[in-house]
Amino acid sequence: MTWDDLVREGRSLIPAWAPEWTNHNPSDPGITLIELFAFLSEVLIYRVNRISDDHLVMFLKLMNGPGWAPKKSLSEEKVEAIDKLLRPRLVTSSDYERALLANTDRLALATGETVARVKCVGESDLDLLDATPEPRSVPGHMSVIVLSDRSTTPSILEPGRLLTTRLHVVPPQYVVVGIRATLVLEQDADSEAIQSGAIDRLQTFFDPLEGGSDRKGWPFGRGVYVSEVYQLLQDIPGVEYVKQSINVKTGRGMAELNAPASEQWRERLNAVHELEEIRLLPHELVRITVDRDSILVDQRRRSGKT
Repeated sequence: MTWDDLVREGRSLIPAWAPEWTNHNPSDPGITLIELFAFLSEVLIYRVNRISDDHLVMFLKLMNGPGWAPKKSLSEEKVEAIDKLLRPRLVTSSDYERALLANTDRLALATGETVARVKCVGESDLDLLDATPEPRSVPGHMSVIVLSDRSTTPSILEPGRLLTTRLHVVPPQYVVVGIRATLVLEQDADSEAIQSGAIDRLQTFFDPLEGGSDRKGWPFGRGVYVSEVYQLLQDIPGVEYVKQSINVKTGRGMAELNAPASEQWRERLNAVHELEEIRLLPHELVRITVDRDSILVDQRRRSGKT
């Protein structure tokens, strides 16, 4: 509607709303107000559905990140932003993992960073971990855990994220798990070599880069099982069997696995209240502590020998 249309409609309403108002000439103050409000309304109608430069800057910040600032004209920046939108989109957790791993060579050339492993956890903001055991669900946020030789944030993922997705790139969170066991050796076995080999085997099996059954690194979020520790140690040549270590003060057996005292919720027990597993959350890796004081040997010797 134009200014004339608005003024005409305003005048037509006067008899219905104010019948005592009979002077409709332009010199009347009331008519002056109608014309003034018609002018303001016409300005607002003109602005409806029109994108100002301020609106365009806000939109470009949504697409390029809150720290973005224009370096060219807004029309050129808009063209570049639309071009980015036409690139393949990163939607699922697998999309983010594949995109980063597929561009490791490019990332190494650009920043010198070597990415070894990647894990993406959807609907989470791992920048805001608190005291709760489980990370809270945060819709619209994606956390990418990068195991690399640096602590930089790969910007290679930013162009592919969805407009409404908030991206967080973080290093792995480690859970310290202690391992205790006693190895009962076969007669006259080399206790020194077997103890050293057991420690090396445990450290390798739980290593974030070389561990796991496939030797591709201990999986993110996979718990540590007592049965696996027993099997790993039992398979060492010279070991007859594996048993719990005994606390010399109490005479009782000690748990084969132990988590930090403040994280007892990680312990999962079986029906007879024996420890089965130390739990890990989806974004966590294990870091074991094991040495000669925690892996003991019980040396058997042939009769008649000292």
